[in-house]
Amino acid sequence: MATMKKLSMATAAGAAFIALVTSGMSQAEAVTIRSWDSANQRGGDLFNAGSDTLQYSAFESALLGLSNTIVPGVSTLTDADLAGVDVFFAGTSSHILTPAESTVIRNFVMGGGCLLLESNSDSSEQASANSFLAALGLGSPYDGGIGGVNSSTGGTFLNVASTTTVGPFGDLRGSDFGTSLTGTINPTGGTLIGTVGEINTMVEFKPFPSGGKVLAVADPYGFNIFQRPGDSLFNANNQKAYLNFIESKTAGTPVPESSSALGVLVFGALGAGSVLKRKQQQKA
Repeated sequence: MATMKKLSMATAAGAAFIALVTSGMSQAEAVTIRSWDSANQRGGDLFNAGSDTLQYSAFESALLGLSNTIVPGVSTLTDADLAGVDVFFAGTSSHILTPAESTVIRNFVMGGGCLLLESNSDSSEQASANSFLAALGLGSPYDGGIGGVNSSTGGTFLNVASTTTVGPFGDLRGSDFGTSLTGTINPTGGTLIGTVGEINTMVEFKPFPSGGKVLAVADPYGFNIFQRPGDSLFNANNQKAYLNFIESKTAGTPVPESSSALGVLVFGALGAGSVLKRKQQQKA
């Protein structure tokens, strides 16, 4: 049964991103996104995201504003849970995948699914993230190192084209992003696209030729403190990076020769009373 949700003007103004892109770049089709539930995810279930600092409501609002579908989070992973899902968001979780779940996530990414994987400086969250990457044959890239700075401009996107740094929401190469105390990622087997000083903090992996890919970040860029205007560490580039990665599932990967070739981004508010749909999946 489908449920209806209205975004308030205040929420929409803080989260709605409208992209006007140059000719030759197709608009992305809507995608379906699932996350862990609130029991497994420190920032809460993306489907019912809260508005506190360490939650995901701004990220949720941006996704819904693009007509994407968010389905209820899950406490365990099964093939059925990911059937019809385009993106699995594993944010700030300490859940270690079981052998059965490892097979599920491997099949998902092998089949073309996208995994957005967050870990903060917590050792339990790094272990959780590594359990995902190990399931994909990528070892344990989160190496336990900790550093970084609390700053709205503490991170830097490298001059590297990827589905995260170049996409419908902007060419982010050379731009800054918000960050806090973070772990480090060994980019072996992937493409390093973001750093905080000398710390490797954002890596994109493409482990399977089917198109399945992983964005691994060593700081929870989806948290409201990085996503919501007015918070101390807010930086719009954090959200644009995530949206580039997610929307690339259907939009492809435009890679201009320079940032000026990408086109114009317009950030606007959705009008009050805009109605957005979220599909509620019923379990037998």
